[in-house]
Amino acid sequence: MSSDKPRNRTARLTAGAAFAALLVTAQGASAVPDRGPGYTLHTITQKVSLTGSGPADQTLSAVKYRPSHARVKGIQVMIPGVTYDHRYFDLHTNRGWISQAREAAKDGWITVAVDRLGTGDSSSPAADQLNGTTHSATIHQLISRLRSDHKGLPIALVGHSMGSVVAIQEAASYKDVDAVVVTGFMHHTGPGRLLFNAAMHPAAEDAAFAGRAIPDGSLTTRDGMRHLFYWPFNADLSTVKADDKVKQIATLGEFTSFEDEQNDGTYGKNVNVPVLSLVGRHDDLYFDPADLNTTLKAETAAYPASPDVDVKSIPGAGHDLALQRNADSTTNIINKWLSRKF
Repeated sequence: MSSDKPRNRTARLTAGAAFAALLVTAQGASAVPDRGPGYTLHTITQKVSLTGSGPADQTLSAVKYRPSHARVKGIQVMIPGVTYDHRYFDLHTNRGWISQAREAAKDGWITVAVDRLGTGDSSSPAADQLNGTTHSATIHQLISRLRSDHKGLPIALVGHSMGSVVAIQEAASYKDVDAVVVTGFMHHTGPGRLLFNAAMHPAAEDAAFAGRAIPDGSLTTRDGMRHLFYWPFNADLSTVKADDKVKQIATLGEFTSFEDEQNDGTYGKNVNVPVLSLVGRHDDLYFDPADLNTTLKAETAAYPASPDVDVKSIPGAGHDLALQRNADSTTNIINKWLSRKF
């Protein structure tokens, strides 16, 4: 079963940058959606299976944004990384919205911003059930529904950080999308990984989750550490603060899936559709600035089966490309690249 429900709540403030990934949903009964200039939006939910073939005993939630004026060009399924839900792509701050999802919708794309299982409004199964394989299976179920609901429209996966790993694995495993956009992920490790590890701690010890049932083994960022995922000279403090307030949990299985793809490139080797890879020029999770050009060139080889691989760095950005002051430039690059491919 699937259902739509109005999304009228005000998004909780958050600030951010970090490792990221997303969810699965499908559209059912109609509901009156919220509206913005050039788009409508509403929450969609669906019962899904952790494996794709077992019982559909989990609920996945996403927010769907649809162009209200522009011609629909295709669908972007946006998958956030660890410690994020769909609000990585649609964050409300005390200065307004910073939203890759809304901007893409105004440009003519149906965007579906996912809450991965374990985050946002989606179900929270045991932490040891959450990994790249689980997330790719549930995203595949989403893609199948979108194909049915929007026949003939091309579909791209747009991931961030761990969400990019999920996008890579889904595309390689199921061969059901037309392009993959990888952001905030490279098959290379930089010195910033040590800082990221130090910024994590057990979610059960975090005051932000007090009174909530947190699966054993869940992690989150320590209070006030989200700034590590931004290039500070081009970050809005209101964004970082808002990001911190809506942080989510992550699991060891998700980190293991991330590291496996980063070190071995198992799924990247089997992606056979066009790939766009974007990384912040100041994202030291993947490279030392002195090694940027060498790392970018090497990343192209991570997708040998792809007919077209573009790897670019975004000036003035750290890990959280969609939340820096120049987020619009990243969104524009993605939208224009997909328009050319489709």
